Amino acid sequence: MDWRYLTAAVAVSLFVYSGIDTEPLQYRTAHWVHSLLNALGVHLPKTGYTFQVGGINAVIVKGCVVWPAIALFVGLILATPGPSLTRKLLAIAVSTAIMTAGNVLRLAFMFYMMSVWHVGFRVAHDIVGQLIGLLIIVLAGWIAFEIVPETEEKLRELLPV
Repeated sequence: MDWRYLTAAVAVSLFVYSGIDTEPLQYRTAHWVHSLLNALGVHLPKTGYTFQVGGINAVIVKGCVVWPAIALFVGLILATPGPSLTRKLLAIAVSTAIMTAGNVLRLAFMFYMMSVWHVGFRVAHDIVGQLIGLLIIVLAGWIAFEIVPETEEKLRELLPV
């Protein structure tokens, strides 16, 4: 097992996750979700990054902006030996854009389900939202690994399947 790669990937991921203030991204994500819902004709009260949906406060927290996944992608890709920095940054930029846009759609759909179809938060978030989130991460990973296949190769070495 390549402990240096694993250590570097984890260290970079933890730095990105905990070392960067995500509050501006939480506000921006809430703004995009609110704008998308308004375009769909769903007008939910919003204060900062908190929505009033179906009688509950739905708060856009650090995990709601796919920051854990972004941090993991950054760590895994940057720590990969071999590819150029340009390819690494392109893979990070493309996967981050996919995860961010997909996440805005996921959150808007969850809030839509809750407000229009009266689906409970647990079903909208814990089942539907998580499944959609998983698909978004798989898509972002697939595309990132097309740009930097060395990362996928490194992961296959660590996790033989």
